[in-house]
Amino acid sequence: MGKFKRVPVDEPVSGLTPLKISCGSTKCDEGLHCFTRFQKDAQKKFGKTGVCYECGVAVDSLARLHEKKIEDIEFTFEELQNELIRKVFWSMPIKDSDKQKALKKGIDAIKNDTIKRLTKYIGIPNPFRDGITPYEGNIIHYGQHATGSCCRTCIEFWHGIPKGRSLTANEVSYLSNLISAYAVKRIPELV
Repeated sequence: MGKFKRVPVDEPVSGLTPLKISCGSTKCDEGLHCFTRFQKDAQKKFGKTGVCYECGVAVDSLARLHEKKIEDIEFTFEELQNELIRKVFWSMPIKDSDKQKALKKGIDAIKNDTIKRLTKYIGIPNPFRDGITPYEGNIIHYGQHATGSCCRTCIEFWHGIPKGRSLTANEVSYLSNLISAYAVKRIPELV
């Protein structure tokens, strides 16, 4: 079986993994949408972009999310989980080998590695092969997908940072703080 675009009603979210879905997968009947892909389809169907291409629901809190306030992190995490791909990364098990790597590294090294990764691969104006952040391998990859920091399209939609220019030091810091907080939430033993 290939990846689901529209996840069947009888397929529980708890059983989904990145191998069963894509960034464009939806489960709108459970409030899990896709806001970052197929926006030409959304424009044709609903006369606007920035909405779920499948059902037309919008994220009403984008202005608040785009303020990028780290003290608003819990709200940000809740809102991100309205997109199916993000919800999967918040709820799927972390591979034991990836968890062990994270514990061996520690949160300080994870924070430093996150800053380096964002700066080198995502933070440039036009990343080569943008959108190919691995699904696993280390906690940073999980965190990038969970926090909408995996590619410039997701960063632009969720965090209001436009494509076509380098990320600022403050933007890299904000995104790395989100990813590090995700890591601690998913692997509490890191602190």
